Amino acid sequence: MYNEILDAVMKKLGDLFPETKVSADPLGEGEIGPYFEVRITQAEEKPVNGNRYLRNISISIMYYPKESRDAIRERNNVLDALMDNLEYITTTDGSLIRGSMRTAKNEERYLNFLTEYQIHVLKSAKAEESMEDIELN
Repeated sequence: MYNEILDAVMKKLGDLFPETKVSADPLGEGEIGPYFEVRITQAEEKPVNGNRYLRNISISIMYYPKESRDAIRERNNVLDALMDNLEYITTTDGSLIRGSMRTAKNEERYLNFLTEYQIHVLKSAKAEESMEDIELN
């Protein structure tokens, strides 16, 4: 499920910014902007009820603008688009997932946009061994 969420975020970014490179792998120092790096920074799972669990997946989207005098303005325009368009993502199976806690921070060379996606998962119950099947020697 984690890769599906990462892929959905990357697809959304590709749709919003078709001219900009999007990668889940660090592109490194030599890469010339603009480009996005997307990664899962934290995942958490809490039991809800029985075999239902709530997963909270934190995503970091780093936007590296092209080197220019207007880099800060460019980052602000990208921030507007991310805030407006990453509230919902759609996975390949058509599931709509809502993001929460969207925040951003302008770092020295890039914009760091953070969001969290919460999903409920249902785990199959483990088959417990019946006492009737145990043999005593």
